[in-house]
Amino acid sequence: MGRARSAIAVRASVDALKSGALEAFKMTVSEEHAAADFDDAIDFCRPRCEELGADEGLEAWYVWSQGDWAILGDLSLALLRDNEALETISSQLGTLVVCGIDAGFEFASFAVYEGGSLKRLLVLEDDEIIEEGFPVAAERGSFIDDFNEEEAERLWTSYGLPTFDYDPLDGPFQCVGMSQA
Repeated sequence: MGRARSAIAVRASVDALKSGALEAFKMTVSEEHAAADFDDAIDFCRPRCEELGADEGLEAWYVWSQGDWAILGDLSLALLRDNEALETISSQLGTLVVCGIDAGFEFASFAVYEGGSLKRLLVLEDDEIIEEGFPVAAERGSFIDDFNEEEAERLWTSYGLPTFDYDPLDGPFQCVGMSQA
């Protein structure tokens, strides 16, 4: 697996996802940056993430599109932690697919929101699996006891979304540095 990160995806424009997420997570933009490739996006985001050593309350996201999906990612796994914000984005933009992986800490998360409601949640953290909702189509034939980083990625990519195995190749990326509003 590649570096730790999380991402949310909807079938909408990049601008709709970015503005919807900023509003839902109650963030205020302090700076923006256009990145031609993922390395440039990481170079922008890393020093602006509290979890990675930046000042308290700072966060950074990168946004891009792949096919008809708009994808918003972070390096701190913060996107996964605000269920209310994810429900808000889903109520505004439609089906929201969420994934986060940190192989270094054996952490994995996969979720789907539809119409502003959580439909499926799987989390592996501290050797414990949390499960809510009903299985998605790609779970057929899988056992919940087997949920791990690879399974989270398999469910994410079943929607036609890019792998977490390597850094995204499709750019450009819009990067946003923010703080809590």
